[in-house]
Amino acid sequence: MPVIISAADPLNSMGWGLMELFEKGGPLMWPLLFLSVVAFMVMFVCLWTTRASAVLPTRMVMSVESCIRRKDYAGLMSMCERDGSSFALTMHVIVMFLQRNPRANIDEVREVASAEGARQTNILTRQINWLSDIGAIAPMIGLLGTVVGMMKTFMEMAAGNFEGVKQMQMAHGIAEAMITTAGGLVLAIPAMAAYVFFRSRIQKRIADMEVAVTHILSVIAVQMDRERRLSSTYQRGTTQEVLEEEDF
Repeated sequence: MPVIISAADPLNSMGWGLMELFEKGGPLMWPLLFLSVVAFMVMFVCLWTTRASAVLPTRMVMSVESCIRRKDYAGLMSMCERDGSSFALTMHVIVMFLQRNPRANIDEVREVASAEGARQTNILTRQINWLSDIGAIAPMIGLLGTVVGMMKTFMEMAAGNFEGVKQMQMAHGIAEAMITTAGGLVLAIPAMAAYVFFRSRIQKRIADMEVAVTHILSVIAVQMDRERRLSSTYQRGTTQEVLEEEDF
C-alpha cells in the first residue's frame, strides 16, 4: 500500500525542529538571520513612507493652489513645512526659489521643480533598493554555506569508509549542507516580492505627484503671464501720459 509523505515528514523523521535547523545550518545562518531582520524593518519603513498621505496628501494640491492664487507665499511655506510630504517639500523648494528670484521665468521654475522631484524620487527608491540587494545577497550566502557543508561531508568521506550505515551519515551531512541554501531562498523570495510591490507603488505615487506638480506649475505660469501683461500695460500707459504732458 503506497504511503503519502508530507514535505515536513523528512525533517520530522530526523528530529529537526526550527531551532535544530538553524543550528545545523552552521555559522552562515547568522548573517541570514540578520538580513531577515533588516528586510523586515525595511518593509515596515517602506509601508509607512510610501503611503499616499506621505507622498501626495489629497487636500494638499487644492490648498497649495489656493495659496498661490492669493500670493500667500509665507502661508504656503509654513503649510508645506508642517505637512512634510514629498509633494509639500517640492512645493516648498519652488516657492523659496520664486521668493528669491522674483524675475525668474516659468522655464527656470520648471527646472527647479524637476530637480527637486528627482531628489524626492531618489529618496523613495533608495529605501527599496535594500530589498533588492538582500534578495540578491541571501541566496549567495546560502550557496556558500552549502558549498562549505558539502566540502566538509566529502572530506569525511575521504577519511573513512562510507558503506552501510555510514552512507546514511553521508546523506545526513548533505541534507545539513542544503539548509543554508533553503534559508537563503526563503529570505530572498519574499524580499524580491516586496521589492516589486513597493517599486510599483512608488511609481504610481510619483506619477500622481508629477501630475499635481504640473498642475501647480500651470497655475504659476498663468499668474506670471498675467503679471507680465499688467506690467506691460502699466508701462505703456505711463509712457503715453509722459508723451501727452510733453505735447501739452
